[in-house]
Amino acid sequence: MDEPSDKTAKPDPDEAASLADPSVPTVDLPASAIAIDPSKTPKQIYFELLRVWLHHAQMQQQLQAYFPYYLMNNYPQLFQAGTAGPGAGTASGTTGGNSVVPHGGNQAQANQRRAAQMLDPARQEEIINRNGGYEYIIAPLWKRFVAEAIDIIIIFLLKVMTTMAFIDFFEIDLLDIDFDAIRNSIEEDYTELLSYTSELIILEIITKCAVCVYETLWTIHGQGQIGGATPGKMLMGIRIVHVDAVVLLDPPPAGGLVANQQTPIRALLYPAANPGFRRALCRSVAKNALIALFFPMCFLMFFFRHNRTMYDVMTKTIVVEDNPAPVLRRR
Repeated sequence: MDEPSDKTAKPDPDEAASLADPSVPTVDLPASAIAIDPSKTPKQIYFELLRVWLHHAQMQQQLQAYFPYYLMNNYPQLFQAGTAGPGAGTASGTTGGNSVVPHGGNQAQANQRRAAQMLDPARQEEIINRNGGYEYIIAPLWKRFVAEAIDIIIIFLLKVMTTMAFIDFFEIDLLDIDFDAIRNSIEEDYTELLSYTSELIILEIITKCAVCVYETLWTIHGQGQIGGATPGKMLMGIRIVHVDAVVLLDPPPAGGLVANQQTPIRALLYPAANPGFRRALCRSVAKNALIALFFPMCFLMFFFRHNRTMYDVMTKTIVVEDNPAPVLRRR
C-alpha cells in the first residue's frame, strides 16, 4: 500500500523535546499535546505524536478512497443511467410494461445497485461492446491545472469588474470610509460587524453566480468540434465531453501518478457528446460548491479513475484532448 500523504506537518523531534521541558511556554502547542505526560522522554513523546499523525493520514487516505461509494449509497440519483441496462427491469421492480416502485429498504437497495452499476467497469465494457466508442486521449492533470490557472486569472478579472460595478451601483466611495472608526466600532460592539459583512456576502454570492454562468456558457457545446471548453482549456487544447462509459485501450502505465501523466492515455468513450446546458450548469455549480464548502479538503477529492474529479463523475463528464474528428471503433 502506498505511503499515505498528509497535508499537516510531520511531528518534529525538537517539538517533542520542548514538550518534555516544563520551562517552555505551551500556549501555542497543538491540541494533541495537551494530554501528553511531561514525565515522558522526548523520544516517547515524539513517537506518540507520530502515531497521531499516522492515524490522521490514514483517515484522509480512507476518505479519498471511500467518498465515491458514500455518494453512491446516499445520493444514487446522481448516478442514474440515461438508458436501462440488462436486468434493470428486475432491479427496479418492473414487470412487463407496468412499473412497480419498491418501498422502504427495497427502494434503497435498488438505488444502491443502480448507482453501483454506473461505475462498474464490466457495465462500461458492455456499453462500449454494444455501441462502440469514440477514441480520445484523456487530458493529463498538468494540462487541467494550467487551464484552471488561466481561468482563475480571467475569473479574477471578472470579479474585479463585478466588484467595481457593485460599488458604482451602490455609490460607495472607498475614500470616504473611515476604517479606524469601523475597527473601533466593531471592537465595542460586534453586532456592527454584521452590517458590514452582509454586503460582502451578497457580493460573494453574486461573483459565484457569475463564475457559474461564465463556465456554463463556455462548456455547453464546442466551437467547431465536440466538447465544451473554457478559454483556459482552449489554450491548453482540452475539452469537456459527456460520457456514459469509459474504457481504456491500453493498460495504465506502471510507475504511479507521474508516469500516468507522461504517457498518453487512450480510451474509448460513449457517447462522447456535448455536455449541453443542463449538464454544464450542474457541473459548474457542483465544482464551485465543492471548492467553496470543502476547501482545502476538496483536494482530497482529486482525482479518481481516468483523471476524473468528483464533479466529473457526478455529472458524467470527462476532460479529453482536442480531437476534431474522433474515430468510432468497435471491439
